[in-house]
Amino acid sequence: MKTNIPTIRSFAYKYGAIYGGITIAFSLMLHIMELTYSGSKIPEFINYAILFATIVFAIYSFRSANGRLLSVGQAVKLGTGTALIAGVFTVLYLLLFSNVIEPDFVERLGKEVTAKQLIEKMPNLTQDQIQQQIDLQTKFFWVSYPFILIVFIIFGLVISWITGLIARRQ
Repeated sequence: MKTNIPTIRSFAYKYGAIYGGITIAFSLMLHIMELTYSGSKIPEFINYAILFATIVFAIYSFRSANGRLLSVGQAVKLGTGTALIAGVFTVLYLLLFSNVIEPDFVERLGKEVTAKQLIEKMPNLTQDQIQQQIDLQTKFFWVSYPFILIVFIIFGLVISWITGLIARRQ
């Protein structure tokens, strides 16, 4: 009789996709409620909390499916893989959102969020200086895609390492 040994890859895909579905629904909810350009940091914190919870659930689910056995290495692989898949979902959704759903997203982000933040932080900036900053942000927005992946992987690595230390069973 063959036993089903769980694979880290399948759990990473599953929980990365769960994160993607939750955050896409959350982002669409914000868009429908016209809160996309609110400039609040709360949605960002909520997304990180969801990623944290998803990684922890993935690790504990894997441990349960693996006969309550888990090494720190397995936890790190699973958490980092889950974060990578979640980051890919985030980047793909951001590409879809900024090119199809809200084609003027980058420009509106600059005008409605960045400009307000610059005025609050540095009230002595001229309108031309603010516009230059917005133009630079628009021109180099593509840099955010690899940055998102890097941040997600580092976050996943740290969270999964800590969770692995807590949840390990030999």
